[in-house]
Amino acid sequence: MLAWIVRALLLGPSAFLLGFAATADSAWFERHVVLPALYNPPPPWTLPALRLAAAALGLVLAACAVVAARRATPGGFARVTLAVALSVCAWEPALRILYRVLPVPATRIEKHLAAPDPRTGWAFVPGRSVDVPTAGGGRVIRYAIDAHGDRAAAASWVEDPQAPTVLITGESIATGHGLLWDETFAARLGDMLHAQVVVTAEGGYGSDQAHLRAVDALARLAHPLAVVTTVLPVQLYRNLHDDRPHLVLRDDDALELAPASGSSLRLRQLLVNDLPYLSDASLRRSLELTRAILHATAASARARGATALFVFPSFGPPRPLEAHAEAFMVRALVDDLPHVVVDIDPSHRLPVDGHPDPEGARQIAAAIAEALAHVHP
Repeated sequence: MLAWIVRALLLGPSAFLLGFAATADSAWFERHVVLPALYNPPPPWTLPALRLAAAALGLVLAACAVVAARRATPGGFARVTLAVALSVCAWEPALRILYRVLPVPATRIEKHLAAPDPRTGWAFVPGRSVDVPTAGGGRVIRYAIDAHGDRAAAASWVEDPQAPTVLITGESIATGHGLLWDETFAARLGDMLHAQVVVTAEGGYGSDQAHLRAVDALARLAHPLAVVTTVLPVQLYRNLHDDRPHLVLRDDDALELAPASGSSLRLRQLLVNDLPYLSDASLRRSLELTRAILHATAASARARGATALFVFPSFGPPRPLEAHAEAFMVRALVDDLPHVVVDIDPSHRLPVDGHPDPEGARQIAAAIAEALAHVHP
């Protein structure tokens, strides 16, 4: 009996690893890892290396199952069980040390500009202006934050609540990561439309955080013209994180702001929030949640007489939606809402961090201006 237990405990993980090695093709990797969990695509060798490692470990476990089943004794089984339990316990202090010593990139805007926020997790500190080096040390970018905690032309800039305004929300592309203010698509769009622009976007934001900031800004603007929201596949991953305040779908399909998880375990943080992977079930759950959030953003815009537009920046040549890897996401999230997919030549990415360069931002602004010209509140 003991031999069968030992064999099952080893052959189960072995079969899973060998199955992963055999079936995890590029389409699976793109849908479950690259698109929903990583902003910059990993090196081409990542998937082959993962499959090779899984196959090797699976074969080792299978061999161990054959050998261990023959030599299994109650005492040996107890010792191995205790060793495994102790090794799991050892992960916690090891991870705490690792999380403490891992450096935060100097180019990360939030490191210099943001502070904890009880509603969105983090937010820019109002009235601050900081110079941040770009990745690779090519340029120094000045990020100015106005009195409302929004990126602006200068920290002293004051928004006019009575002026016709285009509200921009989203994540780091909408913030203008790595770009001077005049180079951002927000500033360019304001010039194209001759309207005031308010940018509530922040780096690393999920769709829920972007929605909450947009709702706050709409409440103080008398004449919003449009709410423009950038949407990236990686936000499907961020929207499931519970290490910050986050929106959840209740049983009645209403959105509710839930508090951050009370757990301080680093092992849980790694398994729940930090592994760049979404299972089929998690992907479906995130698509449902994200769709509800984006539709709530659209409803908030319409309630104030503004147009809602959702923008999907995509690096690649101009192509129909069906040719985009993220087409399933666009259809699932905003099939019935105004949206535009902006194809940006990959040569117009900033080095290292992969955000749009000034020309890429210009293309986004032009696509938004054209889309808004054809959309009515």
